[in-house]
Amino acid sequence: MTALDGSTRVTRRRRSRPWRRITCQVLALVVVWTVMLLAAPHLRTGASVRQLALFVHLAALVLGFGAVLTLDWFALMWLLRRRTLATVVQVAHGVNTPVWLGLGGLAASGAVLGPDTSAPLTVVKLVAVLVVAINGLCARQVQERLAGRDGRTPPGGVLLAATLVMLTSQAGWWTATAVGFLNAQQR
Repeated sequence: MTALDGSTRVTRRRRSRPWRRITCQVLALVVVWTVMLLAAPHLRTGASVRQLALFVHLAALVLGFGAVLTLDWFALMWLLRRRTLATVVQVAHGVNTPVWLGLGGLAASGAVLGPDTSAPLTVVKLVAVLVVAINGLCARQVQERLAGRDGRTPPGGVLLAATLVMLTSQAGWWTATAVGFLNAQQR
């Protein structure tokens, strides 16, 4: 075996590690989501706790979805050549924590709010939240690839991945928000 073969093998292992990591993270997300889905209907809270959970739910929506909208706005400005790719990557890095805090706050407070997990619309919302979370893990991988471009225009595959991540994010957040609104109208 030549040194080239050995280094090729090492390079392949390095490339596959992020996908192993993301696979483990996706599995962990699915487990946590499933536990919350199964536990939520059995949580009993008083009116004051429910009011607090509703406030936290709305504040988490503002925090998480607001951060996502900010990032997507900067990405759109980059596509229109009004911002640099470096700026978009910097914004993505800056909003990462608020997005995950918002998503986590939504999930935790949503479980306390006692969703009717037998209702089809609620299931749609819960699946949308899971999709948003999994998409967030994929977004991190795309962000790392964009950051490695040092401001140069990324290749088509990376642009396509970034576009799919952005569209999936928007679809998931808007779906969950719309279903939450519709469910609130029915109570």
